[in-house]
Amino acid sequence: MLAMPVERFASEIFNALPDRFNMFGRYITGFGGDGLKLDKSTENALVRATEKPPISMVNTQEMDPEKTLDAFERSKQTGEFQPVFTGRMVDVPVAGAGPGIPTSGPVDPYKPNANKDVTQTLGRFNAKVTPQTVQVTDKYDMTNEYEDPDLVSGKFQPQKALNNLIGAFDATKDFDSETGMLIDVSHRNQSQAEFDKQRSISPTRSKATELARSLMYLLPTKPKAYDVDYTIQR
Repeated sequence: MLAMPVERFASEIFNALPDRFNMFGRYITGFGGDGLKLDKSTENALVRATEKPPISMVNTQEMDPEKTLDAFERSKQTGEFQPVFTGRMVDVPVAGAGPGIPTSGPVDPYKPNANKDVTQTLGRFNAKVTPQTVQVTDKYDMTNEYEDPDLVSGKFQPQKALNNLIGAFDATKDFDSETGMLIDVSHRNQSQAEFDKQRSISPTRSKATELARSLMYLLPTKPKAYDVDYTIQR
């Protein structure tokens, strides 16, 4: 009888935290995604991340790929290149102007000017869009091609934790996660102010995210991935 109120109370505590700490805290404690509630700003950012540019159809000449390729190869000697057309007109989809359209499917938010509300909470995710809702599904973990596998190994690694922190706060040092060592990068002549500004706008390498990574190097147990199934009302 007490389990449900306790779990609900714990979920409310997590939900009171900023979203990236909410989701990360559920991960490292093993609590999981039960009762997850995100801020409206994060929900809006997730919806925007699903947007694709509108598509327009343009009627244009059909290019003959083989003959055009031959013409390109000849241009290496002649210096002149002209594509070869079949003589037919075809409709070709091109990105049109106008606001983006929320679209179902996989979402990869890692792009220039990425929104930290997305990259530092879910990162990549899947979306199912309807006129009324956007259903977001994902598996929350720290396992991908960009992360150090040692983060989720459950090995106690205080030296990596310390060096990672130094690299996150010192403009003259860079942390090599593969070796666990610090690299002197003072030759870059980057001021501490410039370094701090760069960290503050980074979608993946802010000081807060590096603190989280250092904590994971200190955990003696493997974090437990959890499923996210979250519906946003449009």
